[in-house]
Amino acid sequence: MRILSTTLTLVMLGAVVLAGMELTQALASTTPRSINADAVPQLTPAPVAEASAPATVIWPALFGEPQPPKPPAPPPTPVVVAVEEEPQPPVPPRPPLSSLGYSLKGTVRAGDAVWGLVSHPTGDQIMRVGDAFADGMVIARIDASGIWVDTGGDTPELMGFPE
Repeated sequence: MRILSTTLTLVMLGAVVLAGMELTQALASTTPRSINADAVPQLTPAPVAEASAPATVIWPALFGEPQPPKPPAPPPTPVVVAVEEEPQPPVPPRPPLSSLGYSLKGTVRAGDAVWGLVSHPTGDQIMRVGDAFADGMVIARIDASGIWVDTGGDTPELMGFPE
């Protein structure tokens, strides 16, 4: 098998070399071939039909007749639906601060800053103006009489010192 493949490879290589030599000779020859004009048959052009209007192709309307573009639709107007609100039950009043277990132990003033020390069964806390106790109860101000807590009502509630 090896001998056969080697022999065929050498034969093909020789054929390529011979083809290359013939190509080189054909490209190197400087004499162009001349063709006898009498030997070439003359072709006469076909008679041209009279110029007529180009034929129009009528295509079948597969998808209907062409329509002009439609104007853009106006934007939809928002629908306002009058919804009657159901009467809501009154908001229960917030429990007083004394019932939540908070008590004031003291206040600390350092320059313009004022803090209050608040005791609760869960632990003592140092609070300042703007801190929240629970559920919307926010410290409104701290003064010498105690801590004023905004419970969401009309007036802040005072958490004073225990007597």
